[in-house]
Amino acid sequence: MCRVCLKRPEIPDERYGRCESCAANGRIAFRFRLGPRRDGTGLVVRAGELSPHALRQKWRDPLLSYSGRPADKPHLGLHEIELVTARDRLESVRLAHDLGPRADEAVAALRAAAERTDTAW
Repeated sequence: MCRVCLKRPEIPDERYGRCESCAANGRIAFRFRLGPRRDGTGLVVRAGELSPHALRQKWRDPLLSYSGRPADKPHLGLHEIELVTARDRLESVRLAHDLGPRADEAVAALRAAAERTDTAW
């Protein structure tokens, strides 16, 4: 199943696990794993498919201007958040079901991660 649209079968050996339609339209889903902050007051990105540097360079401005409500998706693992992008545009943000009540906090953690200047998580 395609990781982006969750409908069609994926192309074998395709880098991002996409179907033909999503690959033709340039749609990619990037996953990040969230965890509690050291002081216990919120969430922070612990790992991701993009480096902090790449997240900052390419997706910082779209994340800051994103005003939509993240969608709960059952296919995501515990504490996972996913950015669905199409070429240079942020289409949507998906959350694991356990992060549903803390959606605003999860998006804030992703925005804070986009501000980091580190090279690794």
